[in-house]
Amino acid sequence: MTRFEKFIYEHLHILRRLVQVAALLFLVAVPILNKFGFNEILGTFYSIKIGNLDIVDPALMLQNILLTKEIYFPMLLAGIIPLIIALLLGKVFCSWVCPFNLFAEFTDKLRKKIRPKTVKFHNHNPKPHYYWLVFGIILTAVAVLGVPLIALISMPGLISGQIADALFWGSLGFEIIFVLLILTVEVFWAPRFWCKYACPVGATLSLLRSRHTLKIHYNPRQCSCSSKYLPCNNACPVQLDPRHAGIYPYCYNCGECVDACRQEGQALTFTLQPAEKLSAAQIQNRKQMID
Repeated sequence: MTRFEKFIYEHLHILRRLVQVAALLFLVAVPILNKFGFNEILGTFYSIKIGNLDIVDPALMLQNILLTKEIYFPMLLAGIIPLIIALLLGKVFCSWVCPFNLFAEFTDKLRKKIRPKTVKFHNHNPKPHYYWLVFGIILTAVAVLGVPLIALISMPGLISGQIADALFWGSLGFEIIFVLLILTVEVFWAPRFWCKYACPVGATLSLLRSRHTLKIHYNPRQCSCSSKYLPCNNACPVQLDPRHAGIYPYCYNCGECVDACRQEGQALTFTLQPAEKLSAAQIQNRKQMID
């Protein structure tokens, strides 16, 4: 492990928080700068222009294709940068940049304090077809009904747009009610369901994965925890178990499980290497080691 990698692992949590706060401050700064005549940076997380560089949310790019039944090449180019990042690093936009996830993580801490009985100590990894079923329903609604549903429920777009409206125009729209409603539902009824199952932005970014996309790697031989004490499970914001296969497409590579495990056996790490193919006997042996 290089010194740089060691530094990243040792400061993973604080680095992610710094990036999240920096992203939020960026959303605050842009409309303020625009108001004072600085227009080299324009837009929100729907679409942003930095100088001559245009960046579009790939989910909106996909929505435009479904609505118009055409491929608009300039928009396709504008969506390439986020897609390349997702192909290399996974859904890091969701865990490291998205303002809704930042708010949802803090409201989830509130849930754990006011509703301690809802805290899980043993997570499970849902089948991926639940994830893709919800995304398929959203895409079908866009294509069949001709409604820009993705734009209407895109949390990073809604929140960044509301911040811009509040600071530039001095007003808020009804969209903020939808955001607060989802956060309330997560606190009292369905913890972290939006990022885990319903977000079309995260689902679009999940479409591009390769064998070399950044992923969580678990080495059971280095795990020193018992079945009654699983810091990786406790740390996961979206209630997954990184010791078992099947965390993707739900996992958004926040690194909280890796950070929690670093203080124990260091059995969890990030890797770009393809997952090893295991025989049935090896899989069974690994399950026995985990359990």
